[in-house]
Amino acid sequence: MAYALHIERPHSELTLEEWIAAVKRQNGLKLLAEEKVEMKNPQTGEVIAISTGPGDVAVLFQSKGFLGLGRTNEWRPCIRFSRGKATFSATPDIESPSHPLRVAVSKLASELNAQVVGDEGEIHEW
Repeated sequence: MAYALHIERPHSELTLEEWIAAVKRQNGLKLLAEEKVEMKNPQTGEVIAISTGPGDVAVLFQSKGFLGLGRTNEWRPCIRFSRGKATFSATPDIESPSHPLRVAVSKLASELNAQVVGDEGEIHEW
């Protein structure tokens, strides 16, 4: 299983209601309807269907293209909310301060007085 990071509070769980309210206040985020989301594995081409739940979030990834041409906008399901915390995959490119997912989770964690914590308990000071 991939390494994950979490938005969580040390001494109290996030509620679904406060999570949804915080997501709605952020640009570049949208709540996913409770449905199946299909994604294609870029290495194998296999299509994978994942059921979404209340509080699951898609992040807007924008590409400017060469000389401003060919701009693309893509909503990617990135964050799952469950059991009082939000979870997302720790990809190598998330260390970039301009990565859309990193920007989003940093803002959400700050607004919710929470921290970004790794699977092994390390705190990410973004």
